[in-house]
Amino acid sequence: MRLYGVHLSPFVMRPLLVARAKGHDLPLEMPEGGIKTDSYLAMTPMAKMPLLHDGDFHLPESQVIAEYLDVALDGPKLISADAKTAARERLLVRILDVYVVPELGALFQGREKPEGVGPALEKLGAAMGYLEHFRQAKDVFAIGDRFSIADAAMIPLFFFFDAFSGSMPTAELIATRPGLAAWWARAKASDLGARAVAEQSEGLRAMMAARAAG
Repeated sequence: MRLYGVHLSPFVMRPLLVARAKGHDLPLEMPEGGIKTDSYLAMTPMAKMPLLHDGDFHLPESQVIAEYLDVALDGPKLISADAKTAARERLLVRILDVYVVPELGALFQGREKPEGVGPALEKLGAAMGYLEHFRQAKDVFAIGDRFSIADAAMIPLFFFFDAFSGSMPTAELIATRPGLAAWWARAKASDLGARAVAEQSEGLRAMMAARAAG
C-alpha cells in the first residue's frame, strides 16, 4: 500500500495523518512521469493527487482514502462508534472542504489577484466561526478526547494560516477564537502535528525556491 502525492498538499497529508495515527507510515511518492501520463490516468482519470495504490485497487479523493484507511488498517478507529460523535467529526471535515479549501486558493493567488484576498479572509473568518460553533468547550482534540479524522483534516489546512501570516492576517483568524487557538497550539506541538508541519514547511520552501529559480 502506498500513496501518490507530495507532503505540502493538505489533501495528501490528510490520509497520511490517518495512517500514522493508526500506527502505519505509508510510503509517499510521485508517479513516474507525472499525473498526466497514460499509466496514471488509467488509475484515476481525474488526474489528481492523492491516489492510494493498494494492490490492484486504486482510490482517489483524500477523505474517501482517509475513511478507507480507517477501516482497512489495524489500529485505533478514527471515526467514533458513537453516531453523534462521528457526525460531528464528519461535519468539521465537511466545513473545511466546503468553506475553507476554496478560499485558501484565493490566498495562494494573492500576488496575482490581490483583490481576492479581502473577500477570502472574510469568508475564512466565517468558516472558523462555524468550526468553533460545532466544537465543545471540553474538546481536547478537534472533537472529543481522541485524535480523529477531523484532526487529520484540520492540521494540514491550519498549517497554511501560519504559513501565510507573514503577509496576511491569517493567524488572527485562529487567535481570535479561543477554542480553535488552544486546539491548534496542542495539535502542532504533538508528535503527529509537529511532523506534518515540518514536512509541509519543507515542501513550501522547496516550492518557493523552484518558483524563484524559474
